[in-house]
Amino acid sequence: MRRLTLALAGALLVVAPPLEAQDDAVVIFSQYFRCGQGGVAEADEIMRETWFPVLDRHVEAGNLTGYGWLAHIQGGAWRRALFTAGSDLDQMMDTRQEIVQELAQDDNALTELGAVCPSHDDYIWNGVSNSPANPDALGTASISSYHMCERGGEARADEIFEEVLAPLFQKHMDMGHIASWGWYAHRSGGVFRRLETMSGADHKTLLNMQAAIYGEADPLAMQELFEICETHVDYMWNNITEPSGP
Repeated sequence: MRRLTLALAGALLVVAPPLEAQDDAVVIFSQYFRCGQGGVAEADEIMRETWFPVLDRHVEAGNLTGYGWLAHIQGGAWRRALFTAGSDLDQMMDTRQEIVQELAQDDNALTELGAVCPSHDDYIWNGVSNSPANPDALGTASISSYHMCERGGEARADEIFEEVLAPLFQKHMDMGHIASWGWYAHRSGGVFRRLETMSGADHKTLLNMQAAIYGEADPLAMQELFEICETHVDYMWNNITEPSGP
């Protein structure tokens, strides 16, 4: 994820503060794009030339804490993902409108990207339990599981993650095995109700860490969690966000 200021630098790659101290709100706006595979390189270039400079300005102004552009490695139909991060939903909504207005002044920013990636899904995610927010330190690789959950059981699913899985994710982060982790709740968007994600150096390591964490967790708690959120889709992403300037 791209970031211009370093106020939170290092929080995801060094030992983090205790879980109970992590009370900063995290709001993620995500756009998941369906693109022709032959045109994804063009989409990446459009983002670098037109979108990133606009997003950089809003990070510098303090309207966003950061943003990221991710490339599909394995998973479903989404080929690229753009996400912007902040801490206040109202400000994020206003900022999104400003970004759209700025991008509309450049035909390449919207029309050409739409030609390459003709459809997308929008989601807003609220952080429930996550490592300290630091967009600078997102790992090169990430694994995201998009869960479909029974709405009546979502509060219990959050409780299980916070009590059982969050300490294990944090332990492995403190040991340097992963760079970040998070459990996010659906605020707006499609059918997926929870997002479970972690990042690190490479996908092989992340898969091994995922297996280790699940293996260390209480099996009855995991059974209950997966009874509430019994269907999910996994994606592997590469963070290909690059600076727009020299």
